[in-house]
Amino acid sequence: MKKWGSIIIAAVIVGGVCIGVFFGKLFVPDLPVGTIAAGFGGSVAGIGIVMGVEKLRQRRKTNNVPEVDERTWMNIKNFYAISLYFVLIGSMLLVCILFASGVRTIEIGALSIYLLLLFMLLGVGTLVVKRR
Repeated sequence: MKKWGSIIIAAVIVGGVCIGVFFGKLFVPDLPVGTIAAGFGGSVAGIGIVMGVEKLRQRRKTNNVPEVDERTWMNIKNFYAISLYFVLIGSMLLVCILFASGVRTIEIGALSIYLLLLFMLLGVGTLVVKRR
């Protein structure tokens, strides 16, 4: 199962991309073919890069020592629990400040940048907690 696990995960992701493209084409009939091809190609390339990096990591690893232990998992779990409260309270505070200052609509672009920064901070925080 360990040998086929990454291939099964990649196949499921590609299947999900195909289902997403089908629904995208169903809801937006005028969707350009180039957009679909770029999305599908980017997804397949991203999966290939991740699988290649994982294969290289497995070949370089020579001992049987696990990369993370129970203490590391507990640290990561505590980090996510604490950051959840910060994200929820901070986002609500930000919405309250924007509403009090007279902003009635939020652009999707600004919202996507906020979420991108949030995910980047969580990713960097996870790496820092994992290294401790």
